[in-house]
Amino acid sequence: MIRLGVNTVDLFSGDHIALNIRPDLDELTLVEAVKRTHQELGIDMVELPANLMVICPRLFTDKTIRELAKYQARSGVGYTVHLPFRGLDVSSLCRPIAEASVASYKSIIKILEGSLGVEHYVMHLTEMMINQVRSKPHMSASAKQQIIEEMYAQAKLNVAEILREAPPGKLLLENIKSGWKEPFAIARELETGICCDIGHLVLTGEDVPGVVNLNRDLIKEFHFHDVIEWTFDDGRSILQDHVALGTGVLHVSSTLNVMLQGGFEGVLMIEVGQWEAAERSVAVVRDYLHKQK
Repeated sequence: MIRLGVNTVDLFSGDHIALNIRPDLDELTLVEAVKRTHQELGIDMVELPANLMVICPRLFTDKTIRELAKYQARSGVGYTVHLPFRGLDVSSLCRPIAEASVASYKSIIKILEGSLGVEHYVMHLTEMMINQVRSKPHMSASAKQQIIEEMYAQAKLNVAEILREAPPGKLLLENIKSGWKEPFAIARELETGICCDIGHLVLTGEDVPGVVNLNRDLIKEFHFHDVIEWTFDDGRSILQDHVALGTGVLHVSSTLNVMLQGGFEGVLMIEVGQWEAAERSVAVVRDYLHKQK
């Protein structure tokens, strides 16, 4: 049976940089957000934003962890952890950043494993440097590809190093806007699982059923959100992800058919930006599950 979860929305969605200029927030603000998400939405899991531990650590302290542990013991809520994705980068060709990233991921996993019952730790393989390489206007396509291949090779070595100390089966690699093939291939080579982000696949124009079916044996968690298209006055359009299910281009029911085919028993994590989007998305998924009974 699937376990339905939601990320911490509103304040604690996004990259969290702006929280550094919010003196009204404290180390218990996240705990209260977790309680509200779990209790009012009635879900099984809550995704914890470990990005805070490096971006705004005063909001994710030892006290925060102790209180999260107390609430988990009392309520039975499950936790997944989204490892930091802003600033840390195991694929970076800047060696000090790559080395510090490995050390930071190891430290965070060790700290949280010591106090919380964590189902999965989800991580991105790349951050800003890969996009900088791809956007170089005067570099040949072949040179770009060689550099990107080197970055993924380094990411593989660094993930292998993290896996030496991570609890078995808990570290998952996620597809992001830079693609799914490389992270999923690395996960397969290193014999770890994956978090398949459906919205990111839609955003990059992928064949969602094809990708899911090809990698079904590795998928331990789905990130689920819709994608909408915004059109500007000048005719340009952009796609925005992490919006409420049923409000965008995604055909939710047929996608869930594919995702849950064969009796998926992992985590289905709704990842959206706002409370209203979380409420709507939970209702959409519950309505689908009710109709399958």
